[in-house]
Amino acid sequence: MFYLLKVFFKDLWMMVPLAVAALAEVFMWAYVFISIRPSGEQFFLHYNIIFGVDLVGEWWKILYLPLGGLLIILVNFTLAVLLYNTDRVLARLLAAFAGVFELFLVWAVYLIVNINL
Repeated sequence: MFYLLKVFFKDLWMMVPLAVAALAEVFMWAYVFISIRPSGEQFFLHYNIIFGVDLVGEWWKILYLPLGGLLIILVNFTLAVLLYNTDRVLARLLAAFAGVFELFLVWAVYLIVNINL
């Protein structure tokens, strides 16, 4: 098992998406905690260009986005480690999609936080 993890983490196709996802996750948490001040006010949680703001709630519900990203990282990279021996292409796709998904979440967090400032 330790040999598998050693080989897994030496693979550049695994480490780059993991690094991107981890940095994106750190950025999201830091950006939310630096920018949003806890208060009793309602915050905008979702916005679309057709209806405008269509979901409001407490400030802490903004944390669902980074928390969901953390869950995606954990699930995708756990599956990637488990599949690495049998199907490296699928494991690399899982890692790449986790990294891309995190970048979209960073964009969503940035926009939601800026709507509320």
